[in-house]
Amino acid sequence: MSTQLSKYSTNSEIIINSDLEKIWKILSEASHLELFHPFCKSNKKVVWNDKNKIDELTYLNGLVYERIFYNWEKNKGFKLMIGKKNGKKSKVEWDLKSKDEKTKLTIKVTPYISKKFHILIYIALLKIYVFPSLKKYLNNVTKGLKFFIEKGTPVKQNQFGKHKWFS
Repeated sequence: MSTQLSKYSTNSEIIINSDLEKIWKILSEASHLELFHPFCKSNKKVVWNDKNKIDELTYLNGLVYERIFYNWEKNKGFKLMIGKKNGKKSKVEWDLKSKDEKTKLTIKVTPYISKKFHILIYIALLKIYVFPSLKKYLNNVTKGLKFFIEKGTPVKQNQFGKHKWFS
C-alpha cells in the first residue's frame, strides 16, 4: 500500500432514492462500473469472489487502472486501492448509510503522495488543482449511480460532461 496523506482527501456525497440493499446488490456485482460510471469504457473483473476482489477500469481516454479491494462490508461499503498496475495507488472508500428509505452514498479519495514535488508544493497542488478536478470526477460518479438506480437506465459516456483526466 502506498503512503497516504490521510488528512488530505476529498469526497462526494449524494442521497439516492432507493433502499440500501438494492444499491449494494449492484455494487457487489463484478463489472458494476459499466452500468453507471460516465467515464468508464470497460470494467473487467480480474478476481471476483468471496475472498478477493480485483478489477480493471479502462477509462474513455484509454487510461487503465487496477482496483484492489481490501475491505468489504456487506450493505455498508468497501475500501480499495486504485492506480496503474504496479504503480502508486490512491485509497478510495465507498460508504453507504440507510436514511428514511433512501441511501446516502459517500465516496472519499485519499491520493497517493507524489515524490515529484516537495511535500509542501504537492499539498498546494492537491488543494489548487487535484482536489477540484477529483471532486468533479467523484460528483459525476455519484450522479451516475443515482441516475442508474432511480431511472433504471445505464449511464451514457460523459453523460454529465467531459473530464480532462478521463474522457
